[in-house]
Amino acid sequence: MKTPDNKCQRSKVAAGDKGEQGFTLLEIMIALVLMLIVTLGAASLFVYAINYNSGAYDRTLAHAVAQQQLERLRRTPFDSLVTPAQPEPDITSGGRTYGVVTTVCADAAAGCGGSATLKKITIQITPQGAGPTWVRTPLRIETLRAASAIGAYFQQ
Repeated sequence: MKTPDNKCQRSKVAAGDKGEQGFTLLEIMIALVLMLIVTLGAASLFVYAINYNSGAYDRTLAHAVAQQQLERLRRTPFDSLVTPAQPEPDITSGGRTYGVVTTVCADAAAGCGGSATLKKITIQITPQGAGPTWVRTPLRIETLRAASAIGAYFQQ
């Protein structure tokens, strides 16, 4: 009886092992570096989105504060509407602080859009505190308020 050739068996085993080899350490390191780059790119997008969502929230709150101030001025009698003589105190809304500047123009000679029967009201709200510079730019709302009087066009 002939014994099988050990040399032939060893070559078959070696060939089968070669086809089933795993990744080398270098291949794993390259894959990890590529995954790290992609992950860092996605993380920076999340930071960007969080900053701009927070800034948009500040601007939305500033707009709500301006609307509240405007509603307060609408309840004020027409003859009592004047620009405050002293700086207005800061307003806190939603845990954020806002600077408020109210201007009422009733002088036709000043060229600001007001007259004896029409007042131009400008409210400027500035978010205070930290955040991107675009968030701290003032938000401005302007409106006109007319005196409640019957004009010359109305005849009974």
